[in-house]
Amino acid sequence: MIQGVSNMSQLLAEMDRMKGIAASPSVLAPASAATPAVPATDFSHVFKGAVDQVNALQSRANDLAQAFEMGDSKVDLTQVMVTMQKANVAFEGMTQVRNKFINAYKEIMNMSI
Repeated sequence: MIQGVSNMSQLLAEMDRMKGIAASPSVLAPASAATPAVPATDFSHVFKGAVDQVNALQSRANDLAQAFEMGDSKVDLTQVMVTMQKANVAFEGMTQVRNKFINAYKEIMNMSI
């Protein structure tokens, strides 16, 4: 479960890094031989990976909740609640990223050329 939170943190760190790159003046300057190449990151792959991780967290939370409801002695209530909260936080974070992406898309589409 911590892996999902870690991957979400990596996604946010990658987005912050990309924001910094976009804000730097070197983005507008022509590329030269002295400029190191930035590895290409496909946003759709990063976003799909994050969505898959959120889905896995939610599935795990649902499985634990169902096991607890069925009386499984290996699953305690605190484990279920923590897992459900992790899934909820990951989903809320993904929703915020999606909303920001949609707002940025709308803003770009409304720009005049």
